[in-house]
Amino acid sequence: MKRVSRRGFSKAMAGAGLFSRLVPSLEAAARVPRRPFGRHGIEVPMVALGGGGRFFEVVPDDEAGGELVRQAIELGVEYVETAANYGPKEDGNRSERRIGLAMKTHRARVFLETKIDARDYDTAMREMERSLKLLQTDRIDLMLHHAFFTKAEVDRALQPDGADRAIRKMVDQKVVRFRGFSCHNPALAMETIPRLEPDAIQLPINATRHPDFESEVLPLAKSRGIAVNAMKTCGHGFFTRAALADGFDSRRNSDQNPELHRFGPPRDVFEKPGLPTAAEFLHYALSLPITTAVVGIESIATLKSVVGSIPAFKSLTTTQMAAIRDRAQPLAGTGYWLPRSA
Repeated sequence: MKRVSRRGFSKAMAGAGLFSRLVPSLEAAARVPRRPFGRHGIEVPMVALGGGGRFFEVVPDDEAGGELVRQAIELGVEYVETAANYGPKEDGNRSERRIGLAMKTHRARVFLETKIDARDYDTAMREMERSLKLLQTDRIDLMLHHAFFTKAEVDRALQPDGADRAIRKMVDQKVVRFRGFSCHNPALAMETIPRLEPDAIQLPINATRHPDFESEVLPLAKSRGIAVNAMKTCGHGFFTRAALADGFDSRRNSDQNPELHRFGPPRDVFEKPGLPTAAEFLHYALSLPITTAVVGIESIATLKSVVGSIPAFKSLTTTQMAAIRDRAQPLAGTGYWLPRSA
């Protein structure tokens, strides 16, 4: 893939943002506001840079990826999220490797999260050791079990030779600071929280999915002092008109279970009046009892739009949130998570 300079990347990506054109001057947005990280006595930025598909698929190369992360940190997005194996099939190291380029110079300023896919001890240890090398750091702030989809996966991770023992060992050695899991299923999350006793959880939360995680999981997490990270708040970008562009939805052709997953929006959905803006989707998530909204960022324009939308944020009323949910429902079948059972 052709490499681009930092200046060239900034210029080329300046108009590629997913968020609306409401961006004010960023001079006054020097730091993203912070929220308590559960019961743990620290605060983290309420918006994080997501290192998933929008980052590793769209950003053209490693140099550009590292520069985008550095610019995010300079604009106050001092929480960076990624995972082992975030990358295309032929390059599963891509996201962590790109973020590692920024960590060489900016690690001290960042709350850094990654995840492991392994469910057994030995493979989990290898994944974590690889992540430390790729991220060019000697410590991880938050390590999650990545995407529990079944009870059997949780059972395996909690075996004596399971992945949870590996993470706990890293916590004991002070290589990992906090631990938890991500999950796409509310019922499984409810069942796993008391078993795993996590410090933090990461969940797909947005205005199309009400009441999925809002009715039971968020109150349980709050009662236990568990930090909650909301992901896919704008549906991996699929809740924006940009998702109709050719090549946006790369996962439609590569996913192994397309019959289970939802992808791009209906072609005519953006002709409907009143759909929420990207900023409204973000503000909806931030109005819930969450710690951080993880936003996939693929360009300087999206980065500036996200940061620029934060000063206008005020916690929405229940009436305002209900209105956004109603307006969002034409997009309810969009996204690449497992569809709701109801």
